[in-house]
Amino acid sequence: MKKSMKVIASLLAVVLLFMSPSPTYAMSQQNTIAHQALKKQIIADKRKYCNWVRPKIKYVYADIDGDHVSELITEPGYGYLTQAIYDYQNGKVKNVASVGQGSFTKYYPKHKVLYVKNSGHMGVLCDYYYKYVNGTYKLVARAEKDYGNRSYDEKPEQIIYTVKSQEVTKAEYSAYTKKIIKNESGKSFSKLKWKRY
Repeated sequence: MKKSMKVIASLLAVVLLFMSPSPTYAMSQQNTIAHQALKKQIIADKRKYCNWVRPKIKYVYADIDGDHVSELITEPGYGYLTQAIYDYQNGKVKNVASVGQGSFTKYYPKHKVLYVKNSGHMGVLCDYYYKYVNGTYKLVARAEKDYGNRSYDEKPEQIIYTVKSQEVTKAEYSAYTKKIIKNESGKSFSKLKWKRY
C-alpha cells in the first residue's frame, strides 16, 4: 500500500511539473528577444566605431541589473567612449551607461550599482559609483584624485569626494558607497567572456 502511494505521488509530481509554466523558459524567451534586438546594436556600434585599424568590436552579454535578462556591453575603445551598456526596455534598445577614459570595473546586480575605478587622464583619475534609477544608471558618488605632475603609482596630491553632486568628507563618501552596495561583493567586468564581432 505504501509503495503504491509513493508511486502515485511521484507520478503526480511529474505531471504537475510538466503542466506548470517554467520560469526558466520564460526568462530564456525574454533573453532571446532581447538578444535579437541587441545584436543590431553590436552591428551599429561596429559600423560606427570600427575601421581598418580596428576591424572588430568587443562585446559581451551579462545580467548587469539582476533582472535575469542580459544587457549588452560593447567596447568601442575610444577615449570618449571606452565601453557602453545597452538594455532592452519596452521593445527598444537603450544606452543605460557608458564610460570614457577607463572601463567598468564591477557590477552589483542585487543593488543595481556599477563601479568604475581610475577613469581619466592628464593627471586626474576618478572612481565612480552609478545607481540604476528609472531605467538608466545615474552618477551618485565620485572620488576625484588629482595627481598633478606625479606618477599614478604615487599618492594623489588631492582627493575630492562627492555624493549626489555635494562635496563630502572621505568618511561620508565611504559610508555612502558601503550603504548602496550593502555588503554585496560584486562581479568583475574583466572576468566576463568577451567576444569579437
